[in-house]
Amino acid sequence: MKVKRIYAVNFRNYKECCLEITSMVNIFYGQNAQGKTNLLEAMFYAAFGMSHRTAQEDDMQRLDTNQLAVGINFEDLHGVNDVKIKRQQLDGKNKKELFLNDVKVRPKEHYGTLNMVMFSPEDLQLIKGEPALRRRFFDMQISQTDKAYYDLLIKYNRILQQRNRLLKDIRDNNASIELLLTWDQEFVLTAARIAVKRMAALQKLKNIAKDIYAALTGELETLTVFYELKANNGELLYPDEAICWEDFYRSKLSERQQVDILRGSTGIGPHRDDLLFKVNDRILKAFGSQGQQRSAALALKLAQLEYVRQEIDEFPVLLLDDVMSELDEKRREKMVKFFQNKNIQTFITGTDAVMFSKTAAVKLYNVSAGQVEVL
Repeated sequence: MKVKRIYAVNFRNYKECCLEITSMVNIFYGQNAQGKTNLLEAMFYAAFGMSHRTAQEDDMQRLDTNQLAVGINFEDLHGVNDVKIKRQQLDGKNKKELFLNDVKVRPKEHYGTLNMVMFSPEDLQLIKGEPALRRRFFDMQISQTDKAYYDLLIKYNRILQQRNRLLKDIRDNNASIELLLTWDQEFVLTAARIAVKRMAALQKLKNIAKDIYAALTGELETLTVFYELKANNGELLYPDEAICWEDFYRSKLSERQQVDILRGSTGIGPHRDDLLFKVNDRILKAFGSQGQQRSAALALKLAQLEYVRQEIDEFPVLLLDDVMSELDEKRREKMVKFFQNKNIQTFITGTDAVMFSKTAAVKLYNVSAGQVEVL
């Protein structure tokens, strides 16, 4: 995939910005707090309809304005396309519209049209942070190339909300337990389909990540990834692909029925699962060094690139936010050449253009106070 044009109106500190992109490796450089990360965020938002930095979309709208717009014109194996998001305040309410080639579409039709992978310093939290971050990472990875999975997640969350509401109603208002049967069956079927897709995706991802991590560490360390099922009674399970997921969830819901009613929530399911990372059989989150955790996070993100390529037969666009500054000159050159050799279009932020002065075939953009100068 190749981005050809980026535009943003009233996004963060950008009043209006339009960039024609002609290079495969693009460097946004400038001092801190000038808008470099905001450009990558605008691209991410245009591709996925969400920010990688905040859940509050109001934060992205330029101060003292009532609307924003972002869009990307890009080329893939199927031709040239345009994705656009408009958000405005009307009668005190926020209205968000998504467009594909100037036709208004639903989120599920927009998501995954333009494939991207973002790597930023915050991604270290993939290893160190809460399970919700890893679930979000994994779900976004699968959804980019599998729209059926995106639909399953929406359906599952709706079923989960209904079941939890009924559990509270049984506990607080003596509603009939028999009413649970219908929701339990819907839960079992949907949760099982999600689990099957997650396990299949994990099998591919963990093998790719293992090879990349080994290359990063000179074959001295081995990264392994496990799917971890969590129940709210502290039980941890590490299933394999051979498990019958419908039977598993049906059995667990039956076992946990009284506990779920007492707590008013569903204690097992894809919404509670996690990924466990180990290096040389030691749990990375608990015992890994900062360097090991950072290398694992990078391996996962680079594995995403190859995963998407295997699924759709072309690499996604890569966004690297402030990650090159921690690499020495040789490592920076090797990484850029890797992206060039693989024909991966890459957008990189940094504070100093000198870091890339010896790197061939890159395009430099100076970013200052929400203005971009093409060099």
